[in-house]
Amino acid sequence: MNKYVRVLQMPLKKKLLLSEAFVLLPAAWFVVRVLPFKWWSHHLGEVKPGEEILADETLDTQALKEFGWAVRKVNRLFRGNYTCLMLAMTVQWMLNRRKISSTLVLGTLMEKDPSGAMVMKAHAWLRAGELIVVGGHGGRYKALSTYLRKY
Repeated sequence: MNKYVRVLQMPLKKKLLLSEAFVLLPAAWFVVRVLPFKWWSHHLGEVKPGEEILADETLDTQALKEFGWAVRKVNRLFRGNYTCLMLAMTVQWMLNRRKISSTLVLGTLMEKDPSGAMVMKAHAWLRAGELIVVGGHGGRYKALSTYLRKY
């Protein structure tokens, strides 16, 4: 089935999430690629060292998964040109609009490349409660800092 026909057949709620992600992802790209980190990082939330999890049993995990789905779907549409930080920021903005608390985590991983040299890789992921909404990494990355957004 044609991908455009599948989108047209989606429920309105999913179409709206896709539209929101379609608008916000390029905005996140602009912020990350054009503006210095120190100018916008304080808007991500309160900074804490390591990884903190905001416990909240009232979260609708299915709805949270749909936010991540929409952002990943739009990223695929753009051939994966958005980084994990851009994806995490976009979902955070979507959750902020709905007054849902989240934590955006920045982490690193040291590993050997094919030549045997040690390289450091950076990664970002976004949590809402216990759920990693985007940026799942299977525990491979060590969290350096967390940006908390509490509502």
